[in-house]
Amino acid sequence: MQTCHHLISSILITTVLLIGCTQSKDAEQSAAEMPPVVVSTITVLPQSMNVIENLPGRVTAYRIAEIRPQVGGIVDKVLFKQGSYVQAGQPLFKLNSEIFQADVKSNQATLNRAQAEVTRLQVLLKRYTELVKVNAVSQQEYNNTEADYKKAKADVAQMQAMLSRQQLNLKYATVTAPISGTIGEILVTEGALVGQGDTNAMAVIQQINKVYVDVKQSISDYEKLQEALQQGDVSNIKHTVEILNSQGKPYNVTGEILFSDTKVDPDTGDVTIRILANNENQKLLPGMYVRVNMSRAQVENALLVPEQSIQHDISGKANVTIVNQKGLAQNKTVQLGQRYQNSYVVTQGLQAGEKVIVEGTDRIQPEQKLKIKQWQPTNTQESGGKK
Repeated sequence: MQTCHHLISSILITTVLLIGCTQSKDAEQSAAEMPPVVVSTITVLPQSMNVIENLPGRVTAYRIAEIRPQVGGIVDKVLFKQGSYVQAGQPLFKLNSEIFQADVKSNQATLNRAQAEVTRLQVLLKRYTELVKVNAVSQQEYNNTEADYKKAKADVAQMQAMLSRQQLNLKYATVTAPISGTIGEILVTEGALVGQGDTNAMAVIQQINKVYVDVKQSISDYEKLQEALQQGDVSNIKHTVEILNSQGKPYNVTGEILFSDTKVDPDTGDVTIRILANNENQKLLPGMYVRVNMSRAQVENALLVPEQSIQHDISGKANVTIVNQKGLAQNKTVQLGQRYQNSYVVTQGLQAGEKVIVEGTDRIQPEQKLKIKQWQPTNTQESGGKK
């Protein structure tokens, strides 16, 4: 009886093994019978690249001067045309100056009287200097005359300072441009009363033959850039700046990066990069929003893969599919660096010379043979945006 049971068990095991072998052979035969899938690949080769960022920016004037009076008075005349270019020192407003002229004349008369007193005491002191030697006048009288002479000289100095102040007030009755630039609208009219303490400007001048472009960059992108700068050669790269209009076309201007801010905006998480751009044709106006391409570093031996060849698993890790030595598809986890045009720099996970599948990954079955062709980017991908 036991012998029968052993015999039956052996037969069952043999049957299962035969079925498993048959299924495995059928699977291999099925994979072998499947037609090869067509995939497009690129061969990853080291290349040099410029780290170029495309970021939003806002234009601000190089210099801004709000015109305010230095003395109070009634506006008599407006001496400029709105929207015109004015030179530094050019008269802009004329205030009523009759009171200032009267003050100048009054102080001039007081000064003349004080100067005459100095002259009189100077002559008297010179005569007393000789008389005191022969005791014709007392020492006390001589000392009093000398003191009066010094006091009169001090009065003259005080009167001269007061006259200078009144002359300045008279001069300030004509409000002039502190800088050269384009002046905006008239904010006060003839007959308006203005004063030193006014919070509102009379007009605003903006110098825009040069302008600042303040660029905002997220702190995460800023940190990635710093990594790229560490990998790249920043000594030989020319830090070029290209400013683009709303249609993506560059303005005919040149710019240079002045600095990156040393603090992060707590509301937006951005850092500010300030660019100084020439603007002789005045195409860039304060308040405009623009896009800026900035070349920041030269990276040698960078391995670039097209953006569309990258997949992400459920954990968020980046993956690419390569063609292995057997000619089959193989998935590899990679680490990505700086984005460049429509590609990413791969910092870890790929070797130079490996073939990365760009198109056709979704059609590949396990162990399926591949029919490989060279991937050709479209015109849009070749001239795609830079970042």
